[in-house]
Amino acid sequence: MLRYASLVCSRYANMISLLWTPNGRRAAAFGALLGGCIIMTIFAAVGVWLVSGNTAYTFYLALAAHAQIMLGLTAFTALFVRRHISVGKDGVKIEDQPRAD
Repeated sequence: MLRYASLVCSRYANMISLLWTPNGRRAAAFGALLGGCIIMTIFAAVGVWLVSGNTAYTFYLALAAHAQIMLGLTAFTALFVRRHISVGKDGVKIEDQPRAD
């Protein structure tokens, strides 16, 4: 039993050690975003199916589901793109760069 416990603890320690690096944190954020988007898409689909008899409820729930998907895609974009916004005398300058670190 003690051997199994130490194996489980070492496995979780390896998972936590991934969070110590920027790429590990980015991978954990990707997994969390992907899982959240999948679960909430299923939740929205079931919700739309449950209220399919009422067209107004179906429309507004589907509209909210689209807004949620747009939010998830924005989060994925923010995860993989570094945006620099600078304001000066010349005006506003916006630069998008892929994450290299």
